[in-house]
Amino acid sequence: MIRFLFLLLPLLSFGQFYKYATIYGGMSLNSTIAPIETFSYTDGQLIETTPDDGANYRYFVGIKKLSRYKFEKKPKFYYDGLEENASIFRSPVDKFEYLLQYERIRNLGREYESHNIWFRYVGDFTSIKIESSNNGYIDLQYKSLDIRLKADLGGFRGTFGSVVRYHPVYGLDVFKRDFPNYNDFEAVATELGYTNEFYFVDANNNGHLDRLEQSFFRWLLGDNVVAQNTAQFQQYYATIPAQYNRDKLNELGNQYTLSGVVGLSYYLHKDNFFVLAYGNYFFVNEKLTEYGSDTNDYDFGVIANWKLNRLLSFYTQLEYLKYFERENYTINLGINLIII
Repeated sequence: MIRFLFLLLPLLSFGQFYKYATIYGGMSLNSTIAPIETFSYTDGQLIETTPDDGANYRYFVGIKKLSRYKFEKKPKFYYDGLEENASIFRSPVDKFEYLLQYERIRNLGREYESHNIWFRYVGDFTSIKIESSNNGYIDLQYKSLDIRLKADLGGFRGTFGSVVRYHPVYGLDVFKRDFPNYNDFEAVATELGYTNEFYFVDANNNGHLDRLEQSFFRWLLGDNVVAQNTAQFQQYYATIPAQYNRDKLNELGNQYTLSGVVGLSYYLHKDNFFVLAYGNYFFVNEKLTEYGSDTNDYDFGVIANWKLNRLLSFYTQLEYLKYFERENYTINLGINLIII
């Protein structure tokens, strides 16, 4: 769906949609760290099981139209989409802004997609924002409509309003809910349709279990053997909850949550120093559907730069987000040295 949205961008040619916008894209590719060799011994054979995670990569494409602060200077003759832009967190001017970005990432064998799409209009006393976000790294997805009143006082901006979010079910362990006796693997396995049957290795083909012959209970689901003995099935049983939860949560579908939200930000810019601090708190939540969220979510961050002298400057970027019991944080600290 997201790819199709980007394909529709040429149709959005009305008015000033593209004026002062930046279209960007890029990719990176690098080899992974050499894995530690692993082996298994099965049926009299030593088999190498060292994983091959392939190369790490990231590619992205997007278009953005964002206001810029006084301290934000064009870093190079082109944009690659990765520049820090504080107006993502607080728009400094009145007007229409947007961001549409899609990326695909592979890291240590894990592949995932992410996108961030939002449109925002900031007026004299109100702000309206619609957003679709999918952070594949922490498995956080939602769509939202955010409407707030706003007031500016010096470097401070306060906002107050409500937001409706459309999101998957979070914080529900369906397996533990449906099987309170989940530690009793035999009872739960029986409820799920697994059966076990006795068999033995008839080494002398006499049809009887002799004293030195081995016997087992193997486990089946229908006519399919899933484990040759109980020890193997206990390992297999450990994989059942994750798949069970995925299937059941998909059946429940997406949910609606209505939240009250308050935000506060502060922006200060001097010749040798700037700081932007912001925070949002979802102080009340109303489940509009059965499995909506009742967590009190929040996010906050600080973006700052301090010019120590004509050669050195110190910068920091601290961001933290907690939505639906999913956490994401960024910490960047560094020193810039200007060579003259």
